[in-house]
Parts: sequence; structure tokens; C-alpha cells
Amino acid sequence: MIELTLVTLLNSVSSDFCKYRGEGNDSYKSLLLSYSDASDKFGTKEVKKVVQESTNLTIAAVAMAVTKCPQHL
Repeated sequence: MIELTLVTLLNSVSSDFCKYRGEGNDSYKSLLLSYSDASDKFGTKEVKKVVQESTNLTIAAVAMAVTKCPQHL
């Protein structure tokens, strides 16, 4: 199995975040839904591990979301 990386996780979460925001959900609900999708896709333990081991997570997450759907931020 390929190890989950922060970039892969954020790419997945930001795409889903943009989709949920586009459906009219608020930012918080969209974030939780996209996190839930990532946990289903990659496994909760892998997602938790990447989040715990990451540095500058907020900056990286916002940068990814701004790139994918700036209209929703």
C-alpha cells in the first residue's frame, strides 16, 4: 500500500470541500463532510496519522483550497 501524504490528503479534501461549498453548504459543514469522505477513502488511521505528523497544516490547507475554489473562501 502506498503511504498517504499530506499533499494527497489535502488535494482530496479540498476538491470535496469545493464540491460541498458549491452545493450551498457552509464552510464548517463542507470541511467535516470532506474530512469524512477522506476518512472513508484512505482510512481513519491513515488520515489521523497524516494530520498529526503535519506541520503548517492550516497554511497548506488554505493554499490548496484557494487554488481549487477561491470563490468559496
